[in-house]
Amino acid sequence: MAAIHMDSAISQTLTRAVTAASVLTCTKTSAHDVYANAYWVTEAAVHQFTIHQGDSITVPEKSTLTIWIFRKQAGQSTWTADFDLS
Repeated sequence: MAAIHMDSAISQTLTRAVTAASVLTCTKTSAHDVYANAYWVTEAAVHQFTIHQGDSITVPEKSTLTIWIFRKQAGQSTWTADFDLS
């Protein structure tokens, strides 16, 4: 299991190699309008998902996972999202 914390003030993007089949779950966001776009890429396929708090996606083994966090009404604020990759 890997806990991932993302903060818009530091970085809105994370990329990591996934060696075993996993599930990515968005466990918490700092506001109701925070969401993530997640992409996983293998040699044979590319898939994109939009994830809100409580949503999960499966990530195949030997893939590269990239997550971007966004906020619909960001303004000058910062926002966070927490994920679990297990």
